[in-house]
Amino acid sequence: MFDKITLVTLCLFVSITLSAQTTTHFAFDENNTDLKIKKGKVEFVRAGAYKGAAMRLSPNTSVALNPGLQPASSYHLVVWMRTESGADDVTLRIGQSDQHNVSITTALATWTRFERTFHIPSGQQDTELEVIFGNTQGNTYAWIDEISIERLGDYRETIYQGIPEAAKREIKTQMGISMQPDEKIQWMLDDKLGMFIHWGLYAGPGRGEWYMENNGVHPEEYRKLAYPESGDLYFDARDFDARKWVELARKAGMKYMNMVTQHHDGYALFESKYMNAFTSKQTHNRDFVKEYVEACHVGGLKVGLFKTLINWRFPGYYDVTGTDCKPNKFGYTTQPSHKENARLMKEEVYCQVKELLTNYGPIDQLFWDGGWLGQHGSDASAASFWESGKYQSTDNIWPVNPYFQDLDEVTGKPLGLMGMARKYQPDMVVNPRSGWCGDYTCEEGGGPVTGNIRSGVVEKCISLAPGWGYNRMMEDPERIMPLKTVKRIFADCMVRNMCFLVNIGPDRHGNVAPLIEQRLLEFGDWVSRTGEAIYETRGGPWQPVDGQYGFCYKDNIVYIYFLGGFEASTFTLPIVNKGMKAIKAYNVYTKEKVKTKQKGQDITLENINPVSGDITIIAVELNRNIYSLHNK
Repeated sequence: MFDKITLVTLCLFVSITLSAQTTTHFAFDENNTDLKIKKGKVEFVRAGAYKGAAMRLSPNTSVALNPGLQPASSYHLVVWMRTESGADDVTLRIGQSDQHNVSITTALATWTRFERTFHIPSGQQDTELEVIFGNTQGNTYAWIDEISIERLGDYRETIYQGIPEAAKREIKTQMGISMQPDEKIQWMLDDKLGMFIHWGLYAGPGRGEWYMENNGVHPEEYRKLAYPESGDLYFDARDFDARKWVELARKAGMKYMNMVTQHHDGYALFESKYMNAFTSKQTHNRDFVKEYVEACHVGGLKVGLFKTLINWRFPGYYDVTGTDCKPNKFGYTTQPSHKENARLMKEEVYCQVKELLTNYGPIDQLFWDGGWLGQHGSDASAASFWESGKYQSTDNIWPVNPYFQDLDEVTGKPLGLMGMARKYQPDMVVNPRSGWCGDYTCEEGGGPVTGNIRSGVVEKCISLAPGWGYNRMMEDPERIMPLKTVKRIFADCMVRNMCFLVNIGPDRHGNVAPLIEQRLLEFGDWVSRTGEAIYETRGGPWQPVDGQYGFCYKDNIVYIYFLGGFEASTFTLPIVNKGMKAIKAYNVYTKEKVKTKQKGQDITLENINPVSGDITIIAVELNRNIYSLHNK
């Protein structure tokens, strides 16, 4: 029975289905199998599960499962994962080799479906699937459910006789909206580095951006943080100067920024005309978003805005139909009036999204968040409520008042969220968390980046200390991510053709914690000396070997990132094309020359002297471009 939590100590209750030895399915509902709990505690719960019952991990828990994978095989993995607060991250990883490891990390507090294709090389036995929840912020949890691993067939290592063909980005159309073409999103792959900013009322208590929900602080009480009556918790913003944040981003090597304009607490850092809005213009007579956007434009950085859809100030968020109130910490129970309350929450979103897209000039990136409802289901499953695509439906049971609708100029139909996004900011790129597929995708949290070069445009989001919004750990030198770790995660992104978005959580006054600023400046100093191997490069042309090395390229130069685990003095590149010749090689950071030897299509570097446990980048200049055209 699962009406109560069942504690698992020696084994997990899971359902494993084997179909002709091709599919393994972990559903966590019934039966049992051996499970290795490396540390921590695991429970089975139905409350909050994606489907049936789910595996819930307590803080600092590591669990291993045996999926029975076969050597020399290719597999397709599907898994549903989520965290409780969005301030932590949970990681699933598979693999024991350097080249075929799979790692999936999420910090999302909504059930999110992840999938990966991976390979088990010949000779590798007893491959383990491990789930790790390294929470460091308190009594929160992570969940995992519905793991499916399907064998696709035999696998043999591909042996290239030259440089492999470059992968092409797939352009999808969903809900009447097509993804941006390559020419409108290539700036992310060129710029590579961005600064993420989580700042709002939650900076006052200093316990992260989920403070209101985690502690069940009612809206009436929470809004006091915007006024002096809250004393030492007052979000006074006295030192806020967006120009300082822009200058820090520039010194850290960032080329774009993305600021939280409104988090799930419903407090908007911009002026809004919506009648129920709660804004900084009301409380401080300041439009912080305007100041931020102007500073970005003056500083030459591209502008990103983060906008949540959900709003904890509305009880209807937990009870959109008025018939089934989801569990919550505010004491809300099922009431018919909640349906109308949910409609008002949606209407506010439509009003404010239009304001953000029309009041501040060109916007380059929109980071949707919080598309799910009642902290159940997924962003995609809530798209019918938000009407995330091109148009709104005339029979939607949560209609937006015509006064707040925006009409398509050709059809006269009311536009949905992405319809407005494309109308007012036709060049802007967006992520998928509104329920639409997105122009780019995100990998969030401090977990490792492993596996193959990513397809499409993928942005890795990390925070330099636990959490995203300001908390005391941002002042603790023991909790700040070491510089070598920052560089390693960054390098793992570069060789996989990813972008890197680094978060800061300024305090209630608007100041960045000194230790965070110091780490960013240290990172920026390294970036300033290695920038040629970063900006405008593309990951590849060969796949990386985890922990050892990986590649990126620009025009006729290949950059080899040695990732700290490669300690030999010589290195031979994978086979280049016939007719390609090495002109010279050098250490990108020190500018010291590196000796090359070439025999046919083999190029060998000598005396490369990689730094153990740190990043070393060697550039190899060839006599012609990697591809006939720069692959953008």
